[in-house]
Amino acid sequence: MVPALLLGVFALTPASAAASRVVFVNTEPVTIEAGTNDPAADSVSVNGYTQTDFDGWVGATDEQKQDLLALLKDVSVPFDIIYTLERPAMGPYDMVVFGSAEDHMSSFGGTCSVQVGLSDCGDASGVSIAFAYWGCLTMDLHLDTERVAFHTLGALGYGWGLENIAGNGQVMSSWSNSALKFGEACANINGGSSCAHEGCEMGQQNSSADLIANLGARVDDGPPEIVVIEPQPGADVTSPFDVVVEVNDGFGGITAQLEVVGLGAPPVVDAEYPYRWNSLDLGAGPSALTLLVTATDADGNEVSTEIPVCLGGGCPEPGDGDGDTGDGDGDGDGDTGDGDGGETGGGDTAAADAGDGKGCAVEQRGVGFGGLLLVGLVGLVRRRRG
Repeated sequence: MVPALLLGVFALTPASAAASRVVFVNTEPVTIEAGTNDPAADSVSVNGYTQTDFDGWVGATDEQKQDLLALLKDVSVPFDIIYTLERPAMGPYDMVVFGSAEDHMSSFGGTCSVQVGLSDCGDASGVSIAFAYWGCLTMDLHLDTERVAFHTLGALGYGWGLENIAGNGQVMSSWSNSALKFGEACANINGGSSCAHEGCEMGQQNSSADLIANLGARVDDGPPEIVVIEPQPGADVTSPFDVVVEVNDGFGGITAQLEVVGLGAPPVVDAEYPYRWNSLDLGAGPSALTLLVTATDADGNEVSTEIPVCLGGGCPEPGDGDGDTGDGDGDGDGDTGDGDGGETGGGDTAAADAGDGKGCAVEQRGVGFGGLLLVGLVGLVRRRRG
C-alpha cells in the first residue's frame, strides 16, 4: 500500500479521451464519503481521506457563482470541457467541491492546501472529485472569483494528468495577476515528476497539450442563445437606463455587442460576463428605438436579437395610426480506485502569502455612440480583469 503523504505520483498509462468532459461545480454543501471513486455517488477512494460534510462556497452570491462559472469556461475554451452548476442527471462527470479550512482539517488534515486532487497521469482513470478549499486562502480572498477559479482549475488539473509547475503565471503554478490560463509551452515541473507529458521532456509539462491529448479539443456546439433581462421588448424607458442580457453557450469565449439600429454608430463590445451596458443615455425622447444585441461564440457562430423600446413615451398607442405619440403607460424600465493513495504536495495556506504556494495532488486509487438622440453611453459598471 502506498503510504499517506507520499511525495510524487505514479505514472499511469494514458487512456483514450472521451468527448465532452462534464464538470459539476458543486458550490453547495455536500457530504463526501470515503468509499469508491464515484463523483455521482459523492464518494472518493483515497488513502488518508476522512468522510467530511463540506460547507460549500460560503457567502458566495448567485452572481459570484455565475462569474466563477464564466471564468472556468473562458480559461478552458480550447478544450472539450463543459462546466455546470447543476448536478448532471447521470454520470460520468467530474465534480469539484468547496470547503473551509475546517473542512480541510476534517478531510485530509495537515497543511491547509487550497487545491487538492487525485493525481492521475494521462487521465488514465477518468472522472474524479477535486477539492477547492477557499478557506485556506486569506480572508480577503475567500470570495475572490478569479483566485477561486484559479485553484478550482488546479484541483481539477491533477485528475486530468497535470502536475504542479515551478514559478507563476499559469494554472498549476503559483498565482500572479496573469495566471488565469493554462500554459502553452513546456515548463519545468515543481519538484519530482511522476508523469510523462505530451511533447515535453521528462520533468516538464505543457498543460494545454496535455489537456488536448487527454480530454480532447472543443467541439462546435452551435450558436449561443441570448436571453434579454432588461429592458423587456416594448418597455418604456427613460435615459439613462441599463441593458442586460444573458448569453448561454456550452463553452466560453463569448463576445456580446450592443448597437442602436439606424444610427450608424459603432457597437459597444462586452467580452466578459456579465453582459451589460450601464447608464445608456439616448436623450429625453420621445422616440421609438430598437436596440440590437449580437453574441458571437468562440467558433464564430453569431446570433442577434432586437429589443424595441419606447424612449420617453415615444411609442404610439395600439391602434393609433396617425403617428401621434401615446401616453407612455408601459411597464417602465424596470493509484486507481483501490484506496491505496495518499495526499501529496504543498499549497497556499492562510498563514502564508496566498500567492506563493501550489496545491496538493492525491494518489488514487466604456464607450459613446454618436447620432440622433444619442447623448452618450457610460461604460460598463465593472470589469473583472484589469
